[in-house]
Amino acid sequence: MKKKLFFAAVAIVALASCTDNEFIGDNSPTTQQENAADEIQFGLSVQNTTRAGEFVGATAAEKLGGMFVVEGTKGSEQTKSPSTTVVFDNYLVGYTANTAGKTESNTHNWEYVGLNTTGITDRMTAATWSSLHSGATDAKSQTVKYWDYSTTQYDFYAYSTGTCEAIPVPATAAAPAASKIQVSRINQVTTDAPTGFTMRAASATDLKQCYYTDVTKVLKANYGAPVTLTFRNMTAKVRMALYETVPGYSVRAVEFYQDATTTLGTDISSNQATLFTVGDDKLPQSGIVTVLYPRVGTSSNTAADYNKASVTVTPDAGTAETKQEFGTLTAQYAGVEANEAYGKIVAGTKLTAEQAAAVNAALSLTGSDAYSAGGEITDAHATSYFAAISAKSYLGRTLPNATFAGSAADSYYKAVIPNTDGKALTLRVNYTLVATDGSGEEIKVYGAKAVVPPTYTKWLPNYAYTYIFKISDNSNGKTSTLAGDPEGLFPITFDAVVANFVDANAEQTTVTTVATPSITTYQQGHNTGTDGAYTVPNEYKVGSNKLYVQVMDNSSTPALVADLSASNSLLFSVATTGAPISEATVMDALLNRTNTPTGSPAASYKDASPVGRNGITLMTNANINNEATSIVNGVDNQPITVTKGKVAEINIANLSEGTYAYVYVQTAPSTEEKVYNVATDASTNYTKYYAVNPSDIVAETSSTDKAEAGKVYFVKNVDQTGAFVSWTFIQTKVGESSVAGLFEVDLSSASKATSYTDGYFYFDVYYQNTGAYAVKVIKVVE
Repeated sequence: MKKKLFFAAVAIVALASCTDNEFIGDNSPTTQQENAADEIQFGLSVQNTTRAGEFVGATAAEKLGGMFVVEGTKGSEQTKSPSTTVVFDNYLVGYTANTAGKTESNTHNWEYVGLNTTGITDRMTAATWSSLHSGATDAKSQTVKYWDYSTTQYDFYAYSTGTCEAIPVPATAAAPAASKIQVSRINQVTTDAPTGFTMRAASATDLKQCYYTDVTKVLKANYGAPVTLTFRNMTAKVRMALYETVPGYSVRAVEFYQDATTTLGTDISSNQATLFTVGDDKLPQSGIVTVLYPRVGTSSNTAADYNKASVTVTPDAGTAETKQEFGTLTAQYAGVEANEAYGKIVAGTKLTAEQAAAVNAALSLTGSDAYSAGGEITDAHATSYFAAISAKSYLGRTLPNATFAGSAADSYYKAVIPNTDGKALTLRVNYTLVATDGSGEEIKVYGAKAVVPPTYTKWLPNYAYTYIFKISDNSNGKTSTLAGDPEGLFPITFDAVVANFVDANAEQTTVTTVATPSITTYQQGHNTGTDGAYTVPNEYKVGSNKLYVQVMDNSSTPALVADLSASNSLLFSVATTGAPISEATVMDALLNRTNTPTGSPAASYKDASPVGRNGITLMTNANINNEATSIVNGVDNQPITVTKGKVAEINIANLSEGTYAYVYVQTAPSTEEKVYNVATDASTNYTKYYAVNPSDIVAETSSTDKAEAGKVYFVKNVDQTGAFVSWTFIQTKVGESSVAGLFEVDLSSASKATSYTDGYFYFDVYYQNTGAYAVKVIKVVE
């Protein structure tokens, strides 16, 4: 008997990630088989997996539901176009354990001969097979196939409906029932016509059972080796998480509001973590998935990725949604401060009524076991309450400990219908700030939102996407439901003025301009792991992969900012002499600098490194490119083409470990004025300050009732008889604050003090500009 060679097609089921290619299917050749036969046979050999997330052997067969449908062609070897002569015409291939070797066409438990007459139970009936082969030139049966050594190339592409049953597309085009998938035939290759097929599923749950392949090419030299058909899942996987960086506060009671026109976010409809679409956009929940190989057989094809499948989705009418839910927020919190009122309640604490109610609810204490106001908590209950609060009450406070929504068993992923054209997605949240100083103070924040650009919301099949949102002290929510109250979080600051006739209640109010654009940052290969844990402790890692930035304007109709340039899209290195670095403190350094500005206000805030009044220094960093026209997004390493001005590219390889700030200039400053800040104690360093003799304080002279540059303002305090008692310094904002009834001193031409006089006021100076900025703090590790 002559020595025989055989062909075995090995199916690998792969899951892939858009940010980590460890899950991308491997099309590389596998080990050659030694025994050979002339028959072309499909088999599933048990091999070592080549990458995490791949399944082979019986496990792969189980994922595929024991079936797949294959189109196979042969012809001449070509560089960028597959063969065109049909060999396998939508053949049904089925898996049955322990049947290898029982027929010539089955050596690896996979059989195709004769399945057109029997079908596969619960997967595809003989009637469905016949409906896919009704053409005059279609196959009428499935027979054994042999290698044709007069050809130099075979090409294969396939699909599987997994555990769902494949059924024909009905004449009425009605949607399928659950666990049924409507399938069309894989088109035969014809010159200059796209090849492909369609699937229609009633839900993402059903589509999750379905798989497809790219084109797998087999050259003549490999006819005797198994060929890997790498199946990709038809759905995408998406998850979302939140964390917070608000100094002095924890974040709890996060709620998701739906109505974008309700700016205060009071229409809470669900505690499900949710992303919303914008305007009339909707996300498909069911529909027709079309898989095309657009360059197959085209005579003019010059593209190197001819073998890549292209997937599009046509949603079923009436089923698309304006939102995607991900489940409730889960326990991902690292710990609670020891003095947090609703966190660490130590043994022996006499509970307030509110604390008692919280403990009773958390520990399910009722009747005589329940606490009332004034009751002392036991050590065991204090420990249990702390564990309960840590587990489910607060958002994580660092990126590595972001709080994910959904189920840990699924690594927090939600299977979704592919969203192949991309749509802007909005996070809309209300939340409660809880002071971490033990006071129990709470602040409710309403109507906060952030928008993810459509560039990053193209959900392709078989890829996983993670969206993480940061709640910072530069929030764009409101702490009041009253119309006209400002948007954002404003720090309360105090300054004690040491003077022998100054009221002890002297106070200073700091005014901060808050910009509302959402800034989205992205780096290819920034691994979030399979359990939601980051592999690096901070935001991004120095390496060869660029860091990309896009900005969404959070107006009533959010839109991607398209004017990024060297004048308004900036990167700063950040240093500090002690103040914590956050979005709000960087914003304050931009608005209020201590070093003297040079040139035009529209440029000086960035050309001369600002040294903020809070001790933060911002140094312009040149490793940013605002001329980029593509983003390497991680999906098969294929770049996304973008219009110049819509993306900033940061060369993170040139950055060292440290903290940086990306700044988008929403409004360039038109003025930059001197503003004076009263000194707490000038007795030992008086030469850096401007001195004010209280006898020089006079009634304000402004004719416009507005604060003027170069002046400081005071309130005159009197007793019941009208006699003078003290002066109180009032911080004002140039051109905006009313000064009616105040008193003033003009410091515009004053000189620094040469001596110290007890009872004088001493003022430092900083320079306040009128710009509006959006800030994203970026932490980088080696």
